[in-house]
Amino acid sequence: MIQSRFYQFIPAPLNVYETYDNLDFATVKGFSVSYDMRRTGNISMNLAYTLQFADGTGSDANSSRGVGGRGVQRSLFPMSYDERHRISGIIDYRYGSGKSYNGPTIAGIDILANAGLNLTGIAVSGRPYTAAVQSEILGASGIKGSINGSRLPWNLTVNAQVDKQFTLGKPESKQAMGLNVYLRVSNVFDRRNIQSVYRFTGSPTDDGFLNSARGQRFLEGGFRPGVNQEAFLAAYSWRLLNPDNFSLPRRIFLGAILDF
Repeated sequence: MIQSRFYQFIPAPLNVYETYDNLDFATVKGFSVSYDMRRTGNISMNLAYTLQFADGTGSDANSSRGVGGRGVQRSLFPMSYDERHRISGIIDYRYGSGKSYNGPTIAGIDILANAGLNLTGIAVSGRPYTAAVQSEILGASGIKGSINGSRLPWNLTVNAQVDKQFTLGKPESKQAMGLNVYLRVSNVFDRRNIQSVYRFTGSPTDDGFLNSARGQRFLEGGFRPGVNQEAFLAAYSWRLLNPDNFSLPRRIFLGAILDF
């Protein structure tokens, strides 16, 4: 894979320059186990578990840039996309139609014919990140421990969908069309799954700078004329609330699919 590379001791006036070379490599090992229950009565189910070890010399083309001056790196570290454990499950409960219908009826009408509920759950262990030893404004520097030696917490997401299929026109007609009306809810429990954190604190909402010794000295140093410290602190706290650090909240979709 491509990785940045520094060439040193180049004749003046260059002395050193950076380019990209085919240096990196990665090894992904693991296995998956799944259980698939075909529809039995009204219910079908699929469960799966995956164990994965993704190690390599760099997660992207610039991951070794900070240490590129030390030569080509050949130490293996967890890749940034390494998910050690993934558990997923799909449960579908659905009523048939005609003679196979076994649901409730009102005035002789099979009200839940061709209707069903689908539940999907995914639990994933946290991906790795590199902890930092020094807090910076809205960031951090240095490496605490090893590269990608820390882990984010587990993520859990449950999605649900209720749908019903209608036939428009006579079922035996070649011109019959199908209409599927659905209500889908993503992230049913509205969990704030942590996707990223500030490397110094390991928190998704606080970078630790203002509470550090450097931050205190920064505040004591004063501000430019016309800059209010209280307003600065309020704006800084707003800036720390990065929505990309969390998964999307609960979302509800109402829609229809027309088949013809």
